[in-house]
Amino acid sequence: MRRQKWIVWLLAVVLLFSGCRLPNLQEINDQLNDLVGNIGAEAAVRFSDMEYTRPDMDRMEADLQACCENAKTETDVQVLLEQVLNFYGLYNSFYTNYNLATIYYFTDMTDSKWEGEYSFCAQNAGTAEAALEELLYALAACPLKDELEKDESFGEGFFDSYVGETLWDETFTSLMNREAVLEEEYYDLCTQAQAVSYYSDAYFQIYGTQMAELYVELIALRQEIAAYAGYADYATFAFEFYHYRDYTPAQAEQYLLDVEKELVPLYKEMVMNQWGGSNRYCSEKETYTYVRSCAEAMGGSIENAFTLMAKSDLYDLTYSDKKYDGSFEVYLMDYQVPYVFVNPTASEQDKLTFAHEFGHFCQDYAGSISCVDIAEVFSQGMEYLSLFYGKNGSGLTQMKLADCLQLYVEQSAFALFEHRVYQLKGDELTVENVLKIYEEVGTAFGFPVWGWDSRDFVLIGHFFTDPMYILSYVVSNDVAFQLYQLEQSQAGKGLELYKKELSTTQIYFLSFVEEAGLESPFAPNRVATVRKTLEQMI
Repeated sequence: MRRQKWIVWLLAVVLLFSGCRLPNLQEINDQLNDLVGNIGAEAAVRFSDMEYTRPDMDRMEADLQACCENAKTETDVQVLLEQVLNFYGLYNSFYTNYNLATIYYFTDMTDSKWEGEYSFCAQNAGTAEAALEELLYALAACPLKDELEKDESFGEGFFDSYVGETLWDETFTSLMNREAVLEEEYYDLCTQAQAVSYYSDAYFQIYGTQMAELYVELIALRQEIAAYAGYADYATFAFEFYHYRDYTPAQAEQYLLDVEKELVPLYKEMVMNQWGGSNRYCSEKETYTYVRSCAEAMGGSIENAFTLMAKSDLYDLTYSDKKYDGSFEVYLMDYQVPYVFVNPTASEQDKLTFAHEFGHFCQDYAGSISCVDIAEVFSQGMEYLSLFYGKNGSGLTQMKLADCLQLYVEQSAFALFEHRVYQLKGDELTVENVLKIYEEVGTAFGFPVWGWDSRDFVLIGHFFTDPMYILSYVVSNDVAFQLYQLEQSQAGKGLELYKKELSTTQIYFLSFVEEAGLESPFAPNRVATVRKTLEQMI
């Protein structure tokens, strides 16, 4: 999973567009590659030496207003640029400290100090976004606009997207901050739920009920956010506003139905016959060594990325029952380095989990910026390629191929459920109807074959904190699996393409797939082809 802000201020504007005001993402990405470049391991700060400072929102507001006022009358473009860059420094530091607070809080979710700092940052994220948009609109209207666009920091036509009324007004900012508060409530409930046995009846009756009620509240709020932004439905809003997808919710839903038709029978057979290989005990050292051996064998920028990660302690592989139950990668802009967080299970699966997050790390190391669908190709692609290059990975191939089928089916079910519950509105939006949809979708996708509890959607954190993200795992897995097939057909072929595409300038998923010479997940009969391949391999 990737939890990060875009790594430099230029791409921050992408977070702000609505469907009718789309910036030139390709041009922005070209500028980013020139600006960022590769990260040097020798220049990295050790994680333990990084300092958290609570963001000064009053200072950010004061600098914002001063810059906006000066933009009206300033005649020296260099003076204005300096003021703008000072604000961007505060903006970047906000997200650096937000991510640091996330790491520290998720390391020990019982620590009230870091819960407070995380809460402060989360509840001010909307304010930071609104401030950036206010500045960009002010610059678009200033007398020096044309001069600013001649500077490499912007580029010709940069401010075309910032004409008219801003979306991030007081109402929209308030709605987004309210969403952050509700998301924090979910994390708090997860922490409280540690008092009872996981996946027990008590878990679902006591805490699951509260989580389900919270989810309904989140859905209603997000529908309000989408409507305020001018969208007919939340799925379309999320696809464009958060995930920058170049395909529609309707295309995605048809793809998910194809997965149900083609892969669910094989999934049921896999579960009933207990395919998947041995998931034996695996120590933290074994997990680390496995991914290190992959990086060393792959060489080049991948090996350099691992060297940076290891040298500066930019990862956490330790287990704790106080940690957030999940894994993610974030980017710490002030230090220009990524960071990997894993809460291991002490099983062989940890090797693939660490490889997954390291794949995100490699993309950030390469300075590539893309939508989440592309980002997940690199993370899942690293999992598949690790099967060929990692030492002490015997038995992992069968496990990963079973995981591939499991991912297709289970994540597709989650994604389809998510699409359908956001279609509930008004009096139809109830906990009872959400549960009904989840049970219907789960049953259709074969979940009852493994002793499923149809109340367990509350355990899927993405539903609460990263809406419409889950789909990325499915479509990106389809593309990443093609890297596995290439590597299997000819040693080094999949790795060569992976390395080449790490520095891609493509922002959008289908454009990236075309650039890489791979097949679109939405191609006719694509899922049927996947089924045939998996039938032969598993």
